[in-house]
Amino acid sequence: MAGVTVAKALGSSTRADIFSHLRQVGAALTVRDVAEAFDLHPNVARTHLETLADAGLVVVGRRKNPAGGRPAKVYLARDEVVGDLEAGAPGFDARAAASALLVRLLVGLLGEPAGGGRTLPSRAFEAAAAEGRRLAAGLNVRGDGLPLETVAQESVRALRPHAPEARVAKAGADWVDVAGIRGLFRSLHDVRSDLADALERGLLSGAFAGAGGPVALTEAGAAPGGEQLWRARAVAPASARATSTPAGAIDARGQQRETGVVRAMRAVTGLRSGEVLEVLTEGPGSPAAFARWADRAGHELLGVERAVDATGRPGIRLLIRKGI
Repeated sequence: MAGVTVAKALGSSTRADIFSHLRQVGAALTVRDVAEAFDLHPNVARTHLETLADAGLVVVGRRKNPAGGRPAKVYLARDEVVGDLEAGAPGFDARAAASALLVRLLVGLLGEPAGGGRTLPSRAFEAAAAEGRRLAAGLNVRGDGLPLETVAQESVRALRPHAPEARVAKAGADWVDVAGIRGLFRSLHDVRSDLADALERGLLSGAFAGAGGPVALTEAGAAPGGEQLWRARAVAPASARATSTPAGAIDARGQQRETGVVRAMRAVTGLRSGEVLEVLTEGPGSPAAFARWADRAGHELLGVERAVDATGRPGIRLLIRKGI
């Protein structure tokens, strides 16, 4: 199998997971170790490990058997492999890497159950988010407690082998703009822009989450070269009170505040005392408008937080408990 490329080696989700496992363990493992960890037949595990070795992702060695006999063959992830994964490294095939990623996304999407009223874009977002988290985990990123811009740089680094133009374009006090992801889904945009948008948003959201920094994404115009900019803002953890299970919900995004409040008034009449209504809204002043109505009507505003829906579209989430 000489001449195996990095893209081909990581094109298999199982091999990518094995490589991630080797990096996280940080120690040399035998075929039996990997086979047991992934519930594989030893011969299958051996094939995956040899493919990773042929691609230069792991080094192969021998470990003495304490009981004597033939030394065991062991596999260790290369520490310097992160640099090799960067776009532009010798032998790197960005087109093959992007194709492998799209295949994995398609397989993940087809494997998602279609029930529960979920639309195809929402399922695409979930599949892409799972892949983004896996890619970030494969680089052993640890972003907990780090500044948003640092988390963004790590997230972009995780995506760059498949989207070579991915980069942090600019940053502010509480936001970061990322560019260079759209090229990965450009051909799909011409056919199903909603599906391509969900995949793009999901992949980037998942990478941030995998790096320890979940974010809400909004479109932020275009970079100087005409590329789509995604603005990421950190999502604050939900408060304990804001985790109440809603008995009803309305989505007032894209509507005038007054219209949203009227819809909330109608929705809350169908609830019993003490039950919670979830409201998704957006725009400055919207939370205050709902809070004023709730206070006048004798309801309780439990919490206000940034949120994203099943397709990754951001908004402001309010939980309102119906009064007596």
